[in-house]
Amino acid sequence: MADNEPQPGEGLTYSDNISLSWKPADHDLDQTHLAMVSDSNEAFLRAVAILGDGWPGKEPPESGSSLGAEVARLDLKLNLVLDLVATLVYRELDIPEARAVKVSSTGVAWRGDAVPAPGEQVFLELYIQRGLPKPLCCYGEVVTSPEDYAAGIARARFIGLSGSAHDWLDKLIFRHHRREVAFRRAQDQEASNS
Repeated sequence: MADNEPQPGEGLTYSDNISLSWKPADHDLDQTHLAMVSDSNEAFLRAVAILGDGWPGKEPPESGSSLGAEVARLDLKLNLVLDLVATLVYRELDIPEARAVKVSSTGVAWRGDAVPAPGEQVFLELYIQRGLPKPLCCYGEVVTSPEDYAAGIARARFIGLSGSAHDWLDKLIFRHHRREVAFRRAQDQEASNS
């Protein structure tokens, strides 16, 4: 998505090519149902945070000690097994094609051939963690302007994320944003050294 396209909300965002699917919400969004979805999302985002805090490309803590080396070795083996299992599962699931998506703690924006109409309530599935074939499932209200809708751009504001699930999503977005910034800096430094 171009930088001039609408942001899904205020605050930090990150852009990535991820799988996203949506469908119209087919029932009323009562508080009990939203609370259950939010609890599920909180547990999922906590797990993503744990998986995302591995050591790939970095020195593990206490790398000089035999215990630290053993933990690092086991971590690498576990990551390999998770990657292999995820690859097999991805082949069996009907995961949507990846597209350019911007995610913030308040919502999501994407471009598509068919996008939901402004004012519509939708159920979203966002595959926000690479290698993990489980999506973040949430509801959103489409807040796209008529001009954006005509251009095939959708923006949805999340509905029903609890404070705790919201906090974990903020942490995930910050981690992705930090990686984006580090990648851009490395590219800029490489370009200036050339």
